[in-house]
Amino acid sequence: MGWAGILPQISFDAQTSWSETEYEVANGNVEQRQQNRSYGVQLVQPLFRWQNWIEYQQGSLHKALAELRTRTTVQTLIMQVARAYFEVLHAQDVIEAILQLRVSDYEQLVSARKNFELGSTTIVDVHEAQMSYDSTNAQLIKARSDLGIARHALSRITGRPAQELGTLRERINLLSPEPIDIETWVNAAERSSLEVQIQELTADIAKNEVRSRKAEHLPSIDVILSQNMQQNPNANTRQSESAAIGLRLSMPLYSGGRLSASAREAVALHQQAEYKLLDARRSSALATREAWAGVTDGVAQIEALKVARVSAQSAVDSNLLGYKAGMRASADVLKVQSQLSEIIRQLAKARYDVLLAQLQLKAVVGVLEEHDLAEISTLLQ
Repeated sequence: MGWAGILPQISFDAQTSWSETEYEVANGNVEQRQQNRSYGVQLVQPLFRWQNWIEYQQGSLHKALAELRTRTTVQTLIMQVARAYFEVLHAQDVIEAILQLRVSDYEQLVSARKNFELGSTTIVDVHEAQMSYDSTNAQLIKARSDLGIARHALSRITGRPAQELGTLRERINLLSPEPIDIETWVNAAERSSLEVQIQELTADIAKNEVRSRKAEHLPSIDVILSQNMQQNPNANTRQSESAAIGLRLSMPLYSGGRLSASAREAVALHQQAEYKLLDARRSSALATREAWAGVTDGVAQIEALKVARVSAQSAVDSNLLGYKAGMRASADVLKVQSQLSEIIRQLAKARYDVLLAQLQLKAVVGVLEEHDLAEISTLLQ
């Protein structure tokens, strides 16, 4: 499209007409009827049209802008696939944790009923155990519903059933970003984020648009070549041909203020694009800090949750022993079992969040590619 204003323009014209002429002579009137045909070819080659040259440059910028938007779409799709995939895995982990909790609650319910029959505990323990077991069943129903929705969400993106998916291995190394300096990542995002690059190109396009509007005030020079042929141009000529070559100078003098108004509008749009570029840099910096914190803090959180899981398991074991010895109440056992289940869910979620944060960190600096998903696939079993 950009070449259109620089390359020559060739046009062909054809016209036919019928004429009737009446002559008055000494012997009376004479009528003459004839058909006239004319054909013409004209070539216009711009020599100086500054506005057209700017529009040619705009074509390259628009092409680069389209490529960046395509890359942005690819990055967005990668993040959507990863997020939807991990939502399914997390829903499966939640169901597994609830099933384990239900088994523990059921065992506690059986124990409470047995102890009540033996007279070593009260009916309160039975009711508390029954309440916890029923609550766990309700959680299980909700978790299974969430899993179905998560699978449908993933299938909508991939177009494939999301039934048997690889799960994340238990022992994987989730490392902090390299380099560890957050400012290095922030500077990279402010410089090479796809959104920043898009806004930079948008600002350049707006700047060229200002130049284009101002160029409308400049003169234009064209070379014009024409070839014409006429049949029966007049009564005494059967055919005539002509050829011409020349220069045409055109310069706008006054257009009712339209050119000046469009130039002012272009300047305002350029300023708007510059403000959007500044906002894109700030937004990219903020997104980078959030993703970087998601990775570093997430890794620390995972280690803390691993320790908490061990402690919670020890608490469950201790309370079970205390309950059997008559030193702990059933409510204490149910409470620590529920806490252990919640820690297991948080740990599973934290691992997925760190992986997503790693992908998001690459996305905000503009380097997220399909092979990054392939690397995550190696962590699945």
